[in-house]
Amino acid sequence: MAVLCSNCSGRLIFNPATQQLECAACGSKFYPEDVQDINADVHSKYYDTRVYTCAHCGAEVITSDTEVSTFCVYCGNPSINFTRISKECRPDGIVPFQITKEQAVESVKKKFLKNPIIPKEVKAKAVPENFRGIYVPYWVINARFSETDYLSGMVKNDKRDEKRYYQRAGTCSFANVPIDGSSILNDEVSMKLEPFIFNGAKDFDEDYLNGFYSNTSDMTYTGLRESAANRCHKLFADEALTTIPGKKQKLEDSIYWIDIQDDPLYMMMPVWFFTFNYKDKPYTILVNGQTGKVVGTMPWEEKRIYGIGWSLFILFLAVLGTGFVCIALNYALLSGLFNYIITVVIALGTALLVPGIVGINKIVKNLRLTQSDAIFKFVKKRQA
Repeated sequence: MAVLCSNCSGRLIFNPATQQLECAACGSKFYPEDVQDINADVHSKYYDTRVYTCAHCGAEVITSDTEVSTFCVYCGNPSINFTRISKECRPDGIVPFQITKEQAVESVKKKFLKNPIIPKEVKAKAVPENFRGIYVPYWVINARFSETDYLSGMVKNDKRDEKRYYQRAGTCSFANVPIDGSSILNDEVSMKLEPFIFNGAKDFDEDYLNGFYSNTSDMTYTGLRESAANRCHKLFADEALTTIPGKKQKLEDSIYWIDIQDDPLYMMMPVWFFTFNYKDKPYTILVNGQTGKVVGTMPWEEKRIYGIGWSLFILFLAVLGTGFVCIALNYALLSGLFNYIITVVIALGTALLVPGIVGINKIVKNLRLTQSDAIFKFVKKRQA
């Protein structure tokens, strides 16, 4: 529950910039390890959280009873009511926020909002009030892993491409592998947030939650083992593919087995969530609260893209028309220059075509993850 300032009884909020608890009333500062809630049992397997329900949208907000509980983090409505106290499993450790809300906003602006194709109404939403600090549950595992892969690759044989098959097998150990502990948050999204730096972790203390929201793990041991196996399989298979000669390397089939060593560590990781609606579609941009890494992509304004495309097309037609006029009038110097320009344009266009298609596919894939309705609901129902 909330810990109050020893000087004025005001509420204490954790500030990532100073790594201290700060009193908004009198400005006093305390390190979390120096503050103790006399009502808290630090030896208990559980700790208390307060659950509030928004009367406007029905969202449940889980907090440690700080000032942040006075409004709904989903719709911003102030009409939220305390509903119950919930006991949650005490994590083994926590990686505190080091990136402030303002720094998270600047990271998103720097990556996306200088782009002219981003809609103005989306840019206007990138303000601190729309960013939510959420502690996301992770399990950190050590594992012994074995895998056998069947792979293929295209190699040259008498000037022809021939498909050949290969086998790779091995056993290895993985240490400190983070596994997202929420079944709602997409594993691909959570992996993109990494790395989290574990030497910055602290023993769990509820005081680090002050001013933030938190989610709890809903993953069973079976689910954890499956997620860990899939994660290690991807790491192993990606490395195996690098050993295959030729091109168009492909994983044909795999058999793998995992043995989780020791007890998994239950950790809380800091993430800033920026959620908004655009044209009736949900979008969620995530920022690693420890490193500032931004995950996701923004919607773009189609009219501006078409405008840029038509402008380039008209410019190309103008260059083409000028060249033909020069050829028709037998301006040798200009005709030669025109031929040179056309050659360069064709060469650049050809060189950029494949990377451009790959880049567009990557953007579309990131956009699909950013539009994930499950992540949007995660922020609504399971605020960190």
